Amino acid sequence: MANSVKALQVPDIASLSISSMSDYHASAFPGKDAQREQVVDLLDQQGFIPDDLIEQEVEWFYNSLGIDDLFFSKEQPALLADIIHSLYASKLDSFAKNGLKKDDSTKKALNIKNKIITSDNHAIFMESTGTTFSSLIETAGKNTTGQADFDDSYEPYQLDADVDDLFLDAKDKKTMRVVSYWTPESDVKITFAYENTFPAVSGKKITQEQLISGDIDSISDESMVAMTSVENKKLYGTLIKLSQEREGPVIKITNSKENKDEVRFLVAYKRGTTKHYYSELNSLFHYYKLRINKFFVENFKLFPQGTDNDDVVIFSIYLNKTQQSTDLQPQDLDLSIQQIEREASLLYTIPNNSFVKLYEQRQFSPQEAIYAHVSAIFIVHFINRLGDDYKNLLTQIAPKENDVVMWEIIGNLKKKLRNETFTQQMIIDVLQRHHNIVSKLYKNFSEVHYVRDDKLEKTLSYKRLSKLEPFKNDQEFDAYLNKFIPNDSPDLLILKTLNLFNKSILKTNFFITRKVAISFRLNPGLIIPKVEYPDTPYGIFFVVGNTFKAFHIRFRDIARGGIRIVCSKTQDIYDKNTRTVIDENYQLASTQQRKNKDIPEGGSKGVILLNPALTTEKDTFIAFTQYVDSIIDILIRDPLKETYVDLLGKEEILFFGPDEGTAGFVNWATLHARSRGCPWWKSFLTGKSQSLGGIPHDEYGMTSLGVRAYVNKIYETLNLNDAKIAKFQTGGPDGDLGSNEIELSTPNETYVGLLDGSGVLCDPKGLDKNELIRLAKSRSTISSYDTSKLSKEGFFVSVDDSDVMLPNGAIVANGTSFRNTFHVEVFKFVDHIDLFVPCGGRPNSITLNNVGEFIDPKTNKSRIPYIVEGANLFIAQPAKIELENHGCIFFKDASANKGGVTSSSFEVLASLALNDNDFVHKFVGLEGQDLDSGKVAELTKTSPLYDAYVEQVQKRIVYNAEQEFAQLWAINQKTGTPISELSDKLSVTINKLNDDLVDSEELWLNDTKLRDYLLLEKIIPKLLTDVATPVKILENIPDSYLKVLISSYLASSFVYQNGIDVDIGKFLAFIGELRREAYKN
Repeated sequence: MANSVKALQVPDIASLSISSMSDYHASAFPGKDAQREQVVDLLDQQGFIPDDLIEQEVEWFYNSLGIDDLFFSKEQPALLADIIHSLYASKLDSFAKNGLKKDDSTKKALNIKNKIITSDNHAIFMESTGTTFSSLIETAGKNTTGQADFDDSYEPYQLDADVDDLFLDAKDKKTMRVVSYWTPESDVKITFAYENTFPAVSGKKITQEQLISGDIDSISDESMVAMTSVENKKLYGTLIKLSQEREGPVIKITNSKENKDEVRFLVAYKRGTTKHYYSELNSLFHYYKLRINKFFVENFKLFPQGTDNDDVVIFSIYLNKTQQSTDLQPQDLDLSIQQIEREASLLYTIPNNSFVKLYEQRQFSPQEAIYAHVSAIFIVHFINRLGDDYKNLLTQIAPKENDVVMWEIIGNLKKKLRNETFTQQMIIDVLQRHHNIVSKLYKNFSEVHYVRDDKLEKTLSYKRLSKLEPFKNDQEFDAYLNKFIPNDSPDLLILKTLNLFNKSILKTNFFITRKVAISFRLNPGLIIPKVEYPDTPYGIFFVVGNTFKAFHIRFRDIARGGIRIVCSKTQDIYDKNTRTVIDENYQLASTQQRKNKDIPEGGSKGVILLNPALTTEKDTFIAFTQYVDSIIDILIRDPLKETYVDLLGKEEILFFGPDEGTAGFVNWATLHARSRGCPWWKSFLTGKSQSLGGIPHDEYGMTSLGVRAYVNKIYETLNLNDAKIAKFQTGGPDGDLGSNEIELSTPNETYVGLLDGSGVLCDPKGLDKNELIRLAKSRSTISSYDTSKLSKEGFFVSVDDSDVMLPNGAIVANGTSFRNTFHVEVFKFVDHIDLFVPCGGRPNSITLNNVGEFIDPKTNKSRIPYIVEGANLFIAQPAKIELENHGCIFFKDASANKGGVTSSSFEVLASLALNDNDFVHKFVGLEGQDLDSGKVAELTKTSPLYDAYVEQVQKRIVYNAEQEFAQLWAINQKTGTPISELSDKLSVTINKLNDDLVDSEELWLNDTKLRDYLLLEKIIPKLLTDVATPVKILENIPDSYLKVLISSYLASSFVYQNGIDVDIGKFLAFIGELRREAYKN
């Protein structure tokens, strides 16, 4: 099927657009005359319009507004009479306001703004702007075609936004067909909205052949089918096909074949992927002083059983050149239409920006408005709020590295300073106030990153741009600011940060026509202050979409980490998340860097922050797809898209993984990378399904194996295997880590407390282990626990509960608040806990502010003797050290939670080591799998190679954990240094040695015998080598990855054997022993 689709001949769109009258032929309405007479009678009965004007007003309405008979056939005479009444009343109102003025130098305009919403699935909008009232009276009922001057003082049509909000973007509404008409005779834009009526569900997906041939009736609105031509169906089918080839809008411009004065502008995109696009596209035409004659919004349901994500929306816009403003020359009109083609894509990504008013007033071009919008977001996250004062404060205080209390105070002060300084709205206000500076900086940005197109140099937008003078250098920029802005003004730092944004951009898709979000690759060295972030990341990606802002931070060129989505139910929560997202992203990536010490990839993490109240799976999926696609835009050179300026000058490969909110999307991303032509598509995403070669962490317990290895080593080392252990856990049986921790728990463990997203489950006498295992196997929340198995002291409190009395008499006022704080209040309900294993929860859930709840005031000892931190960053570092100082044996996340990253690294290695054929057929075990279909077949059985490989991965996870445990325990017992500190030191030591070795020419070029021995005998599993052959496997894996395979192996092996003090003599002996092995073999 894939080959036959590729061979299909796609028709030329220009040949299929005949004219607006032919593309949408007039639908005969036999009852039109009778309906018209009924309308006249109703108006006559009501008596509002003078008798001698009724015929004229009805004639004008029926014949001068360009309305198709189809819509007259759908409306009742009473409604039509009400509309004519409304229009006439608007004329009287306009005459009363304007007609009595003595000063006739200003033309008197007809002012109509009316919407008639008859039901949830039907509405009519009427609005006027710009044409004189006197000329309207003179031409009423006549068929004239003169051009009118375009008055810049008139704003775009305001009711277009209502069409978006009420119908096109409304989540709870069915799809709507929208059609609007405008004629110069009336200057009234009238818009009809009707609920789509699709044919009965056939259950069959439409084929590519059907689309190209125009056989689209089965996915089209019945009204559209009745009035559209065969050629138009072929055109729409072709656009639908093109919309499936890449994410983002398909935008085409063509001239009508039968009407040389008519231009048709076409946009096709997936429904739900942008908002306010209809109104913003209308505003874009207004910016270029262009009048739209007809605007059709058509919906197509590609998958009868599918979701809104399967729908395609097509905008079909007609303009008549002879009906445009007289101050637009023909060549200007053509160039403006071409420029709209580019900017329609930009507005698709961010249709509702913070600088709309400046753009509508033509103080900003559309590009400048979007640039300013994105810049404001950058500034709010990367402005150096603390500045030199904070640096000087640290210098004066000079806190010791292990003074956790002082560092906590400094951290709290830092958070307070950030919260009380530059807000998003303040930054927007500053950029609006200094819009001339923003424009000049935009010119600097465009001169670097815009790939020139001589055809567009004469458009309105680029004429404006050519008049702007960019800043020649930093000296001129600083002098300009000092001339106009006081030196104590906060505006200075904001504008300097904007200039810094320009400098930090290494590549961007801003000027690529077809995109779904705007992405930037930034230079971290320019935007990450050392005083706040001691370790400078290797790379940062910054992405802005219409429903989200997002980041990706990585600490090495070859790096891997998960992509998480953060949702905010309210604006307050969103504001809080905005303040912490960069810190959280940095900390997560940094933790990943420390965790990844055993593997070739360094640490990275991506965070997508959705706009307030966007919490559904559809919302998160759309944001994720746009994030991924826009980053791919600047990772590859896509032959189907324009080129971009690359100041980085080297190829980059990113390795993503699943995280909170994205686990269900990894298959899509893998196949999407393949469809985009990414050569590294197999390794792009880890955590994908087994049908794509993924190794599911949850199914094989990969993360939990590492956590359990630490728990088991504690038991073994302290002779606790037979001791009764009271256990507390955050993260329930519905999650990956929580469920596997329950299933892997040893017989000596008794759960006394458990909490997850559904609530709190607690029983001091012990929860039923078999019941917990049942929940874990079914991935159910603790709300499904059989409460009949609780003791008299046990209880379950749901997050939805309120005013609940517990067995000890305590009252729970709010279930959600109780759940959120239970982990620090657990000793109010449980007397004794031996082991705490956090398997879920928000970062920094335990800090110095609440860690005192875990210290026994009588003994000054930790109430919990053993903690193995499975959840990332659950406990803040100062709190970890405080617990250890009070006797707790604590193994932190960077050590315990590394099983998943090890598994993912081996998943990457298999996908790189094997060619596509061996990977799909021998490793995955799929025969006849058509990956071009975009769907993944279900595996009935994994291949023997896959099963053996997974078993090796599981053994490696346990081995690595036991090796690290042994080294940490030995050093702690010898020095008394907290294990939480030693864990970081061990990670830093391994990573530093890895960095020193990775570029070693001695290892890579001068001793190929040792190099190949290490790769083929020590590092790459023999299972893969046997399939690919030794020669081919080294050719398949990129050299950059082979280098880090060697360096990471040598670094981790040496440190685990010899400790954190790297002695050069010991290292030479270590290498010498390996070299002797290599030459002996």
